[in-house]
Amino acid sequence: MLLQLVAHGYEVQVLGATVFDNPKGMGRLKEQFPDLSAHQHQLIEAEDGPLTHQLVVSYSHNRNHFTTHEEGLWYSQYLYMLDSFKPDMVWFYGGQTLDMLIADEARDRGIPVAFYLANGNYKAPRWCRDVDLILTDSQATADMYRKEVGYVAKPVGKFIAPESFVAEHHERKRLLFVNPSWQKGASVFVQLAEKLERERPDIELEVVEARADWPAVLRETTRKMGKQRSALSNVVVTPNTSDMRGPYSRARVVVAPSLWWESSGRMLAEAILNGIPALITNRGGMPEMIGNAGITFDFPDACYEEPYQHLLSDEELQPLMDAVISFFDDEALYQDYVDRAWKIGEEKHHLDRATDRLLTALAPLVRQHAGNKDFTISQKKRHRQRLTYRATKPEFKVDNSLQQLVSPKAGAKQVNEPEANRLWLTDNFTWEIIGKIMVLDNRASLIKSGFAEQMAATEAFGIVAFDPASEIKDPKQYEGSDYIQLFQHALLGDGKATTLHACVSPEMSSILSPLPVEKLPKRHHLGAKPLAELPITTVALDSIDGLGNLDWLILDELSDAMAVLEHGKKSLTDTLLIQARVAFQLTHEKQPNLAELQHWASRNGFRFYRFHNISHYSHLPDELNARVPCATEQEGADVLFLPSHERIAALSNENKTKLAFILSAVFAAHDIAFDLIADVSKEKALELLEAQGLLPPPVAKDNNELNGKFPKKETAFLGQDDNFLELLN
Repeated sequence: MLLQLVAHGYEVQVLGATVFDNPKGMGRLKEQFPDLSAHQHQLIEAEDGPLTHQLVVSYSHNRNHFTTHEEGLWYSQYLYMLDSFKPDMVWFYGGQTLDMLIADEARDRGIPVAFYLANGNYKAPRWCRDVDLILTDSQATADMYRKEVGYVAKPVGKFIAPESFVAEHHERKRLLFVNPSWQKGASVFVQLAEKLERERPDIELEVVEARADWPAVLRETTRKMGKQRSALSNVVVTPNTSDMRGPYSRARVVVAPSLWWESSGRMLAEAILNGIPALITNRGGMPEMIGNAGITFDFPDACYEEPYQHLLSDEELQPLMDAVISFFDDEALYQDYVDRAWKIGEEKHHLDRATDRLLTALAPLVRQHAGNKDFTISQKKRHRQRLTYRATKPEFKVDNSLQQLVSPKAGAKQVNEPEANRLWLTDNFTWEIIGKIMVLDNRASLIKSGFAEQMAATEAFGIVAFDPASEIKDPKQYEGSDYIQLFQHALLGDGKATTLHACVSPEMSSILSPLPVEKLPKRHHLGAKPLAELPITTVALDSIDGLGNLDWLILDELSDAMAVLEHGKKSLTDTLLIQARVAFQLTHEKQPNLAELQHWASRNGFRFYRFHNISHYSHLPDELNARVPCATEQEGADVLFLPSHERIAALSNENKTKLAFILSAVFAAHDIAFDLIADVSKEKALELLEAQGLLPPPVAKDNNELNGKFPKKETAFLGQDDNFLELLN
């Protein structure tokens, strides 16, 4: 749209930030700025043909993580551009707090404001208080907002550059589906594709992944259908691409069974411009995009509810199936719809038509020539103190306080011992986890450490925690939680009733008897003193009905770990990680020891991986140790057991990804996570290394010069990604 304005004589300046809906959208920017972190909190200029985008480089690409400091930098630059560039119009989109200041500051100077609206999420009235013109991409969206909220939006259509989306030649041989996300109707398409594979294997299908993950939705949908599949023989998968001419050159029909509100459906306009008929759901502006050049379907209401994974019955799916077959078998019918598509594409979606509508809509605002006026007149009228101001060029300063908050402190730990109580996640890598990772925590250690809330926030974990000594102070906060279940005065064991030895310090309470005081170090004399003996129920793992997959088991050092393991062999058959706490300085009788645990692991398909979270005791006075930490006596550690090498090799891609996610996000074990992900996707493995900062930046030297100095494989570590892929192979 902006390119069309430039082509028609507009002078355009663009201000933004390095914020993206998805990391895949950063590709073209990273071509110009391979190491964005080197420009953090600076203003960069990204070239896009005749347009120059001024971008504030943020710490994260996620808009929700845009810091106050970064918002201040952006806002200061915006004010400076208003007062130096003096635009005749400001055009923006976005409904967050900072975005509202865009229109507010423009109005303060008497500059008209336009807003582009292309979804169904702007139901509150505040964002448009200072907006003069609302543009949208379809009449359906304009009508919806007029009826539901009350404001008027002007539809201008979609803006599609033919050089990237209209193919020169068309083979017309495949059914095309773009962006297989749940919202876009991936579950419907999987059912359709599976039925076509059985009944019409001659019909080829193509899926363009875009932002979604086709293998993941295929596995999940076919699992719900009764037999999980990792591939369909009639489906060709094309990776995300910015040049859609290839897929459209092969497409005979496009299918878009979207299940949420679609303001228009850009892909439909692109298909129609290629003379390709469409099969769509009756959602939002999609029928408007295709006119009479396709067929519209209505599905049951349950399909349109989150998480958009409802399965259709055979009767409900059959009309869509019949339409696909008709378009492949009835050539006369198909050619009629092709002719309709060409006509609608020319009349409705041609770039010139859309540009005319845009220029007509903007003309009343531009004719005011607001930039030629004295801004101080308008400012004085609006300012309660009758003051005016002119913004000066801001100074861009780097603020590292966020990095210091979330990153390990220098010298605080050994390099191989990650900082505790934080998840090692990065906005630059998207984990694709199918279903929840189920965790059983035998003494609520995740809740007590604060880890559980972080894990729940990812929506990737389901945590079942036992709190035998009632150490959790506010258990009611977890009632009704979809991610954390807490059971007090119970714990894992052999399934029999036993005795809880309640001690002065609740953290010392245990079903194991405390050692006699003479065998305890002085620091535990009071805390381990028994107060009462209480009956308590233990739960055998193999007796838990409906447990399903148990991915991660956490055992503490004050329970009978061997009893838990011996009475949980069936449940632990497919478990990905066992984390067992071992005390080096004993405080209770019959505490688990490393030899017993390792012996059990070796007989049951697990192997020792590493120690984690080693605790130390300092013999210095507390005040002195607080100033100069020096703790040398090791009190205990978590022992991590992974599946044996044979079991690892046999894991499904789904479980390899789950285990890699746990190890990387929780334990910062990025090396073994990389190894697991490389078995699933080498490209994804490289993305993980890059996101975690483990790949060196590209070297600004001639590759021929480097190759002359180093063997080919060694040059991979100088940032040559192609060679690094060869190294993986």
